[in-house]
Amino acid sequence: MAPKIPLKLLVESKSKKVLFAEAGKEFVDFVFSLLTLPIGAVVKLISAGTMYGSIGRLYQSVDHISASYLLPNTDKADLLQPKVLHPDGRELLLLQGGEADGASPLAKFKMYTCPGSCVTVTMENNAECPNCKQAMTTEMTFVLPFAARATAAPQGASDDSGGYVKGLVTYMVTDGLEVTPMSAISSITLINKFSVGKDVDLAEKFVSVGMDEGLALLKAALRSDTVLSDVFLARKK
Repeated sequence: MAPKIPLKLLVESKSKKVLFAEAGKEFVDFVFSLLTLPIGAVVKLISAGTMYGSIGRLYQSVDHISASYLLPNTDKADLLQPKVLHPDGRELLLLQGGEADGASPLAKFKMYTCPGSCVTVTMENNAECPNCKQAMTTEMTFVLPFAARATAAPQGASDDSGGYVKGLVTYMVTDGLEVTPMSAISSITLINKFSVGKDVDLAEKFVSVGMDEGLALLKAALRSDTVLSDVFLARKK
C-alpha cells in the first residue's frame, strides 16, 4: 500500500472551514499531478460531475509559480498541456493501491519484442513484427521513470529526484487549491482577510492523504470552491 502524505490544516472551527494547509513537496506534487490526468481518465474515475470548481485555480497556480521553485529540467507544459498520462505514479495516488505490492498499474503493462534485433515493441503477445515478420513473444521489462532515477541516484541525494516542485520548502494550499510558497506574511494576510468583522476560533488539524482522500480531492476539485473543507471536514453542499 502506498504511504500516506501528512498535511496540517488551519481550521476555523465555528464555520468548519479550512483557511489553508501547510504542505510539503509530496502533497504539492500530488495536486499538481492531477493536471496530468486526461479527461478520459477523469471520467473513468468519476462517473459524474462537470469541469468547474477549483481545477481552474490549480491550473493557474502551476502557470504562475516561479521557475525557481521547480526542479531543473521541469517543463510546466507537461502539466498545463499534458499529452498523455504522466508515468511517474508516485505522487498520483489515484493510480496506486489495489495491488498486493502497492505498485502502480502502469508497471503491470507487458510489452513484447521479436527474437531478432528489430527495435519494435508491442503490447499484443505473438503479434507479427512489421520488420522481420517473426512472432513478437519475447517479454520486455517496463520500467517507470522514477524507478530508474531512484536506482541511479547516489546515497544522500536530496528528495528533489522526482515530482515537480522542490523539497525543503513549505507550501500554502488554500481551500480552493491555490498553491504558493508559504510565508509568514501570506498566511497572516489570509487570516486577517478571513477574520475581518468575525469572531473566529482557529485550530490546527492534522490529516493524512492516501488513495481514498486523493480520489475525494479530485472529485471535490471538479465541483467545489472549498475542496479541503469538503474532504477533511465533511462539509456537504
